[in-house]
Amino acid sequence: MDEMEQLKLNNQFWQKDETLWQQEIDDWEHATQRLVALVYLLEKTLPEHTSGLEKHKQRIEQHKQQLIQYECGLDEQCMTTCPSHIDLKEHKTMQKRMGQVHQDMSEAHQLFAKQYQQKMKRVRDLAERLLGELT
Repeated sequence: MDEMEQLKLNNQFWQKDETLWQQEIDDWEHATQRLVALVYLLEKTLPEHTSGLEKHKQRIEQHKQQLIQYECGLDEQCMTTCPSHIDLKEHKTMQKRMGQVHQDMSEAHQLFAKQYQQKMKRVRDLAERLLGELT
């Protein structure tokens, strides 16, 4: 083999290396883009999930305050000057309204619980995908 052929062989070897390196770079870029996309989805999902949970928590707290206020009016010791104090007829009306409010809250909570489970499954699935990509 003459020198020119050796130089050509060396050049071909280097070109093969360069092609391999370029393919590796393309693979790494693709893997990085997939990870960035998964991190973005997780980053987007968690605040939405947390916000919904906080709103539901506030709604439950408001319901609790309504129940406490209503209970105060039912107490025999409730003074007539108390804003919760109402007569028996009004209590019957209020009882019906509070029953409906409680039923509505119960249905809202059941719906939220179902949605919560679905959203948490989505978060777990995304986290598992992210971990799978990292290994």
